[in-house]
Amino acid sequence: MARVRITDLKKSYGEFTALKNISLDIASGSFFTLLGPSGCGKTTLLRAIAGFHIQDAGGIYVDDTSIGDRPAHLRDVGMVFQDYAVFPHLSVEDNVAFGLRQRKVPAEERRRRVAEILEIVQLGALAKRMPHQLSGGQQQRVGLARALVIRPKVLLMDEPLSNLDAKLRVELRRDIRGLQREFGITTVYVTHDQEEALAISDQVCVMYGGVAQQVASPWDIYSRAANLFVATFVGSNNRLKARLAGGHATIAGAVLPAPAGLADGAAILTIRPEKVRLGAGDPARELTLAGTVRYAMFIGRELELGVDCGGIALTALVPPETHAVGLQPGEAVEVSMSHADFSFYEDTDNGRLLA
Repeated sequence: MARVRITDLKKSYGEFTALKNISLDIASGSFFTLLGPSGCGKTTLLRAIAGFHIQDAGGIYVDDTSIGDRPAHLRDVGMVFQDYAVFPHLSVEDNVAFGLRQRKVPAEERRRRVAEILEIVQLGALAKRMPHQLSGGQQQRVGLARALVIRPKVLLMDEPLSNLDAKLRVELRRDIRGLQREFGITTVYVTHDQEEALAISDQVCVMYGGVAQQVASPWDIYSRAANLFVATFVGSNNRLKARLAGGHATIAGAVLPAPAGLADGAAILTIRPEKVRLGAGDPARELTLAGTVRYAMFIGRELELGVDCGGIALTALVPPETHAVGLQPGEAVEVSMSHADFSFYEDTDNGRLLA
């Protein structure tokens, strides 16, 4: 296990700045995910840790040893790529043994370690097969085994599941998390999939515009987003414009109490769709709005409703009960939301969390 620290890391490509003063502290043995949309800098940061990109400024440390100036093959990191990156002319076992050969591990120990890791990733029976005889999920397991067999201090994973179908992604992410716990290896994982990040991580760093917008546990990222970008990127969220005055917030003529200490003026309130329910609520603790159904989509465990509340477009996720599933566009409904479930943000492009 190894602690990883990034200090004031900067990286530019011509006029474009990919990383802007990134500083992170990744705990030893943790599963740390870099999450964000395409072009946010997450893969650039991962490849800087790997040594594939050299930073313009800042430091990269593993257990307080600087590795920022070392070539990639001397950084003691394992890398799992998005496109599997298996050698098509080598068998499964020879692919996995590749890094051990480079490190001049004796043949007997090499065979033992390869056989051991192939059993762990459930490929022991396929050791002699060639890559073209494997499924995508099996090829990705080869890549994972090849990264783990060298026993690196840090494991880096660059969107390793993005080329797989939805069901296989869920299965393999569960296996990856289990292996990471079993090996106790510090892992830095890149994805643009919010659900994936929340499901497998100890800590998530949400990135946008080359900046670490928030670093926190999955629960805190989801329930206490630091700013509006995080609040709307990680999972679905409703945004409501409000006016704060005298300790209250007014939304479309309806009033709810505002947290103490907030200045009067405009604000943005957010609430998750699963916190919006059908029917009128208790006026003492819930905000109720009247509206009309825009659409109703049955999605299995839930019914997704779009509701127009006097110009406010709300999305609700409600139990698919008979009366709700039968709702049609244009029907009048009431929706209610607990005062406690709202988050308050500055009314700016990427307003920070107020309460």
